[in-house]
Amino acid sequence: MPSRNACGVLLGACLLVFSLLDLSTADGDYSELCRLFKNGTNIRKPGTCNEYIHCSDGEGILKFCEGSTPHYDRSSQKCVKEVSNSHLYCGNRCEGRNGTWVSDPTECQRYFYCNEGVPLEGTCPMGQHFDETSQACLHRVDSHCVDVANICEILPDKTKFRYEDDCDYYYECKSLKQTLNKCSTTKSKLYFNVETGSCMARNLVACTAHSKSGVCSATSSLVYKSDGATCRGYFGCKPFGTVADLDPIWGQCAEGLFFDEKRQICAKATDVVCTHNRCEGRGTMLVASSRNYCHNYIECVDGVEVAEHTCHFDHFFDEVIQACSSKIIYDNCCDEQE
Repeated sequence: MPSRNACGVLLGACLLVFSLLDLSTADGDYSELCRLFKNGTNIRKPGTCNEYIHCSDGEGILKFCEGSTPHYDRSSQKCVKEVSNSHLYCGNRCEGRNGTWVSDPTECQRYFYCNEGVPLEGTCPMGQHFDETSQACLHRVDSHCVDVANICEILPDKTKFRYEDDCDYYYECKSLKQTLNKCSTTKSKLYFNVETGSCMARNLVACTAHSKSGVCSATSSLVYKSDGATCRGYFGCKPFGTVADLDPIWGQCAEGLFFDEKRQICAKATDVVCTHNRCEGRGTMLVASSRNYCHNYIECVDGVEVAEHTCHFDHFFDEVIQACSSKIIYDNCCDEQE
């Protein structure tokens, strides 16, 4: 199996492991795949035709097809009597093939060399994935493999799922291949919400991989910039002189503190003007808004903004008592924010 940076011209010389393999079984339960999909998604277990994984609250529950409907159909997400091309998923992927390589459906790093229909197992070097199109091992950053090879072969068409490196992007299955799509436009900064399958305002999406695109500019000293989605999060832009830092390190202020980009410090939440997600890290509660001169407050549920409300009778919101009050309040967080 050739690696583009390490292998010679002979494809066979790069095979690290060759062995006859029974493809009817697959190691692992793959329940961790559910972290990528919305609640309720069914996933055919890689390397099988009679097992599938039901995703419930981020956890995978392994289920089986038996009796008169022994096969799982990814399109209908039901157990059926038979499925077409089953040998590609749970049988001999080398059937009818000779002198070519095919991906192992259970793992990105593994592949098979087809020798007159007989599959011989091989493994790419550490940190590389097999790419069936180019017939080569690629570095992980250049690979399109997500957890398992050909992941859309185990999902219904048009399934959308997380791209874990950047919440601004998501994958969608089209004709058994995944395509990478971007949420944000020149006018709107958005993140992908896996539960709704749509792009939404960043303050409405719980994200652990904030977008680094365009965050830093060229600088001669260390500069901290807001992550553009939460009030606690920031990126540290390293001083590369005339070249911008394209891979800044993300960090966040302690709970209860917000990042103040102007002052380059973490400060008390009610002292920082921020119109991003003011709920992140604050659980379920009411928090002061940076809009409408302290008359507005935000409803938070599990660290995500649900709705913004306005106090009646020209009252002010008091975050301490979690209620609107006739007492005049001028927190710094709502200075000059209409």
